[in-house]
Amino acid sequence: MLFNITINKDKSGYLNRNKKMEGQINCADCNNKACFVQQFCSPNWMNIISEAKNQLWYKKGQYIFREGDRIFGLYFIERGKVKIISTGLNNKEQIVRLAVAGHVIGHRGQGNETYPIGAVALEDTQVCFLDNEIVYEAFMNNPKFTFALMMFYSSELRKTEIRERHLAQMTIREKIADTLLYLKETFGISPADGSLNANLSRQELAEIAGTSVEQVIRELTDFENEKLINKEGRKIVLFNLDGLVKIVAPHNKNRYSSSWEAPKINGSKLK
Repeated sequence: MLFNITINKDKSGYLNRNKKMEGQINCADCNNKACFVQQFCSPNWMNIISEAKNQLWYKKGQYIFREGDRIFGLYFIERGKVKIISTGLNNKEQIVRLAVAGHVIGHRGQGNETYPIGAVALEDTQVCFLDNEIVYEAFMNNPKFTFALMMFYSSELRKTEIRERHLAQMTIREKIADTLLYLKETFGISPADGSLNANLSRQELAEIAGTSVEQVIRELTDFENEKLINKEGRKIVLFNLDGLVKIVAPHNKNRYSSSWEAPKINGSKLK
C-alpha cells in the first residue's frame, strides 16, 4: 500500500503532509546506516517501507510537528539536527532532548491522540515519515525492528529522567558545564579546532540547561576566563574537557551517553 502524505504550508508556514518528495532515496541505497529500517527490517519490509515512506525537508527553525498536533506516524531523521521541546507556564520552552541522524522522533506520542512535545529543525533537516498504519504493520512483522525501537525509547526515557534530576539538583555552573558535555556527546566536536558541531543560540543553551540567558552568558564567560572554553559568537571551542567533566563530577555516577547502540542479546548485538 502506498501512503501519500502532504507538504503544503498553511498560513503559519507549518508543513502539512500530503505529497511525496521528488527523487526520494530508496532505503537500500541510503547512506544513513544508523537507520532502524536498514539495521533491523527484513529485506522485503525494507522495500515495503521504502515505497510507503515520505521524505520531507524542513528548513532551520521550522516545526516538524507541534505540541498538540494529531499523531500521524513516526519520523526517522535521515540527516540534520532536531530539538525536542516542551512548553510550560507562560509558554516558556524547555529543550528536553536533542536528536541527530539515525534517531527517531515522535515516538513519545505513540498510543496517544496528540503529541505531548514538539520538534523543531536546528538546521536544514531531512526526515523519513512513516504513517501509523505502516508503522503498525512493520512492528507486527519485524520483531527485531520492534525490539530495537523499544530499547531506543527506553534508553531515551532513562536519559531524560537523569537530565531532569540533574536540572533539579545541579548548581547553575554545573548545569552549563553539563549542557556543553551533552552537546559534545550528541553532536560531536570538530577535529580541526575542537569546536562543538552545533550552532545554538544562548537562548537555546538556556532552554537545555533549564536556566536563564543571563546565567548562561555569565557562566560561559567564567569558563572562558578559566580557559575551559573559547567563544567566537555562537561557536564554542572546548579547550579543557577534563575540566568540564570535573565540574559535574558529583553527579557523574549516573552519567548518560547520548549515543545509542544496537541492543544486545546474550552479549551479542541484535542483528
